[in-house]
Amino acid sequence: DVNANSNMCSIGMQTRDGGNCKAWVTCNDGVKEYNPAGATWNVCYVGGRQFFTDPRIGEFSITFAKKDGSEGEGLTDPILQLKDVDNWKEFPVTALAGVQDQADRCEGGMTPLDCKKGPFICRWIGETNKYIFDSRTKTWECGMPKTGKGGAGLDSNGPVNDRGYRPGWCGVHVTQYQKPDPSKDQYSLDAIIKDANENRIGGTDARGGPALSLGGKLPMTVEVRTGGVDADPVSFGYGGDSWNSNDKGRCSIGAYDNGKREMDCGFTCN
Repeated sequence: DVNANSNMCSIGMQTRDGGNCKAWVTCNDGVKEYNPAGATWNVCYVGGRQFFTDPRIGEFSITFAKKDGSEGEGLTDPILQLKDVDNWKEFPVTALAGVQDQADRCEGGMTPLDCKKGPFICRWIGETNKYIFDSRTKTWECGMPKTGKGGAGLDSNGPVNDRGYRPGWCGVHVTQYQKPDPSKDQYSLDAIIKDANENRIGGTDARGGPALSLGGKLPMTVEVRTGGVDADPVSFGYGGDSWNSNDKGRCSIGAYDNGKREMDCGFTCN
């Protein structure tokens, strides 16, 4: 459900009567259709690889590998590939949909026990294998992460710059530890910096504080400083940008628990 998981999108594929290829991408911000009339797919035939670019999931391609295959007459056995997911890794849609269909049958008591658990990547939309075999219109759907995000056991990574990180909206995760003795001790901190691909690009190897100057792959340091008492926000700075953990537009912060609290903030890291 793309509305329940904002990191994910669904890619739909469809053919009718052995042609009329269509595709669409649905994310939590809506649907973008590709070749909705079924007339402009340049390579709507067996082995033809059609390329697309979607602003949310990046470049992707669909290839119908067979004609009159296990799903009946027409174009069948689509292969889905995304540039940002393992550099054009091939996803055999029919086989993956079969795994999900078998799990559904198992849960319904139609096959032996030890049912497989998800997450399942692909499915036949509203159809069983028997129905798609008999249908003139064949439709598949696969869930894939947005560029720079992860989900369903998959990870999508956009291109990185010459410093080895993906610019855009980076994140810093901080753990703030309470003072052992407030009358004499200082706060201590752990921190991790992640790029727009959500990969670690800097941070601490051990606790420090009450202030940190975090290096890594970014061209400038991320500055972190605690306040004087537990209720004070943590302050941040990067280049000319500054904010604190009370900024709900870019930070989320938890309550103290077992002597510490966790927080996440975002910042522009071009």
